[in-house]
Amino acid sequence: MRLFCLIALLLGLQASDASEWGYWGKYGPNNWPGICTTGKKQSPINIATEDAERIDLGALKFNRYDFAFSGDLINTGHSVQIRLHGVPIHLSGGSLSSVYVLEQMHFHWPAEHTVDGLRDPLELHLVHYDEQYANFSEAAQKENGIAVVAVLFKLDNYDNPELMPIVETAEMVSNWVGHSMLEIRTKLIPLLFLPKDHTTYYHYEGSLTTPNCQESVMWFVMTEKLTVSEAQLSVFRHIESSNGTLKFNYRPIQKLGNRKVYHRLEGYVSASSSITYSFYTVFSILLVRLLREDF
Repeated sequence: MRLFCLIALLLGLQASDASEWGYWGKYGPNNWPGICTTGKKQSPINIATEDAERIDLGALKFNRYDFAFSGDLINTGHSVQIRLHGVPIHLSGGSLSSVYVLEQMHFHWPAEHTVDGLRDPLELHLVHYDEQYANFSEAAQKENGIAVVAVLFKLDNYDNPELMPIVETAEMVSNWVGHSMLEIRTKLIPLLFLPKDHTTYYHYEGSLTTPNCQESVMWFVMTEKLTVSEAQLSVFRHIESSNGTLKFNYRPIQKLGNRKVYHRLEGYVSASSSITYSFYTVFSILLVRLLREDF
């Protein structure tokens, strides 16, 4: 009996902690703690494609993303989160100056980032932390300590087969009591949750999109999208939390401010770079001709 009471108390504490912030009502984004309402580099943002600076930042390197991993799915009360087990999964390359370790992946429905004002039905976040820090919590307090790869999903008439193991497990833990966790029956290959062309992406500096909204995140939003069906979305929308059914779990768009958004395109040379290059080319030719005439 004492053990039952202790378990009930712990679950109650978990539920209490989770209810301290949410996506609507008195626990909604306008009342989130930390720097969520005062920060200057907050996420998510709207990506205006015409305003993004086109540049080749280098391809991201997804090390061990093609391995098959066993994993657990957790109903956190704010999302469904997947943790994979086995050797570390690494992210590097691009504009990253270090190697980042995959901590977890989770979903937002509908999407948090918008592109030219349009919001997709689903967004996946693959959350990594800089390996020079002991763990995610420490890295989140450091500049550029976190790197998140975001994948947007567009609506399709057919189920996405790669999502099915996650959707089926999510359905089984949808009735939220504390933290509900279940092992995913099928091994997951993280590479299958990236677009086939994952060389092109939008990049900017921002924050976590959940409290305490630390501004320590290097964001990489994939340009290409994956697909999801209405039936699969329905499972996500019926996930339960301590504050009711999670019909949506996205944070509103935040001001970009004076930040820049970069659009990584392989081999792209900006117009200004081309002009500079052309100037020096013409200058070099003229200089050679003048030298020849002198001699």
